[in-house]
Amino acid sequence: MPDMILPPISQGPYLTDERQPRLLASECDDCSHRVFPPASVCPQCNGEEISTLPLGKDGLLYSYTIIHQGPKWIKPPYIVGYIDMPEGVRIFTHLTDMEPQDISCDMPVSLRITDPILNGDGREVLRFKFGPLNNGD
Repeated sequence: MPDMILPPISQGPYLTDERQPRLLASECDDCSHRVFPPASVCPQCNGEEISTLPLGKDGLLYSYTIIHQGPKWIKPPYIVGYIDMPEGVRIFTHLTDMEPQDISCDMPVSLRITDPILNGDGREVLRFKFGPLNNGD
């Protein structure tokens, strides 16, 4: 199952620190709207004064679905969902380390950074998923 792919560590904008990677969002300085992934223009007011917003590692599962048929390179079934972060953004992501019968909306989840892979340009990129908070976190 593929993970959500992040840009190379050296390029950001999704990661704050190589030693303990974190996701980044953006916040509009004009209207305070927050968005993930980061944007250079606010989708709410079209403001261009944008600040970086580091996100925590933990959130709550808002909604999810189990995919039984997908692209040839993804082995079904796999689970995707929306995570509500305490900073006020919602992230769409793959879910990992959980069985369908154990999933429920509003369950606590935590960020998982997976091993880097090489992209088509030969650059190293990190991937992320979210898994249950009680799974070794």
